[in-house]
Amino acid sequence: MTDAATPPLAFVYDRCATRSHAMLELRLAGCRAYAERQGWEVAGWWVDFGDAALGGERPELGALVGALGRQVVVRRAFCLVHHWNRFAHDAEGRLALQRRVAEAGGYSATTFGESDESDQSDERAGYTRVPVGRAPLR
Repeated sequence: MTDAATPPLAFVYDRCATRSHAMLELRLAGCRAYAERQGWEVAGWWVDFGDAALGGERPELGALVGALGRQVVVRRAFCLVHHWNRFAHDAEGRLALQRRVAEAGGYSATTFGESDESDQSDERAGYTRVPVGRAPLR
């Protein structure tokens, strides 16, 4: 059972298909700063590199989902990304990866204040809640 007074646990995810990690480092720093401003504890950092960052398998995201799934029984937990396109640039791929997080019992959020935990969405950008057949975590 989760305690509503305890801040959620943030599992930070990103991907980097290029040799340069400068932008990755900036995005991760943004995630760190955003989590600190929100008062969230960061559980860890998971990054898929190279070809693993482009396909649907995403081994590091899989590891994140496994760790998150073990935490949601005792604490609210979610996957924090800098922007939705850190999952995938196309909506279908992004929703499929967000669904993996949701099926583990978590939710996904961005450093721009977007979340699929509840009915929060940015329909102007084409981002909507991930349908997984479960009530939002409270």
